[in-house]
Amino acid sequence: MTVAPQNIPADDRGLTLLELVAVLSIFAMVAVMGLQALGGMMRARDRIADADHKAAALSRGLALLRNDLKSAAPRAFWPPEGTEPEPAFLDQSADEGVLVFSTSGQPVLPGVQAAGLSRVIWRHDRKSERLMRQVWPVLRPASEDALAPETEIFDRIAGFRVSAYAGPEEGWVAGWGLPGPLPRLALPEAVEIQFDSDIYGPLRVVVSY
Repeated sequence: MTVAPQNIPADDRGLTLLELVAVLSIFAMVAVMGLQALGGMMRARDRIADADHKAAALSRGLALLRNDLKSAAPRAFWPPEGTEPEPAFLDQSADEGVLVFSTSGQPVLPGVQAAGLSRVIWRHDRKSERLMRQVWPVLRPASEDALAPETEIFDRIAGFRVSAYAGPEEGWVAGWGLPGPLPRLALPEAVEIQFDSDIYGPLRVVVSY
C-alpha cells in the first residue's frame, strides 16, 4: 500500500541557506561595530593617560624650578681648583643657555655632612631641545667628582630666556652676574624665566626676593 506524503507545516521548516547567511552577516556587523567602539574607548583612555602623565611632569618640573629660584642665596661658589669665586647668581642663558645660582635651605639626606647649601645649574641643550638640571651639593667642592649627573626636566624646549629685575632705574636686564659697568647686589630683586615648549606652549615662572 502506498503512503501519501504529508505536508510539513511552515512553522516547522528550518532556516534556508540565504536566511542563515543573512543572520551571520548581521552578527558579523554587530561584532565589528563592538570592536570599533572598544578600540575607540581604548584609544581615548590612552590619550587621557598620556595627557595626565604630561600634566604631572609639567607640574613637577615647574615646582622644582620655582623651588630652586625661591631658595637662591647670596653666596658665592668656588669651583674646584678655581682661583676666583663665581657670582651667587649667574645668567649665561643668552650665550650658553645656562643659568647658575647658589641655594640654601635645601633638604639633605640624613647623615650627610652638608648645610643645605648647593649650586644649581639649569641648562638648555639647544641641539636636543631639552632643559637639564644639575647640582653641586656644596659651594666649595673638592673635585669635579662632587658634581651630580644631569637630569632631564623638560624635553622639546625651543627657547629659554632669563630676565632679572635690577630695580626701578634699570628695570629687567639680561646677563645678571656677568661683568658690567654697574655694580649689582648678589641677587636681583626678582627673576623671570620664560621657555617655549612644543608640548605645553609658552611657560613663565616669576620669583621675587
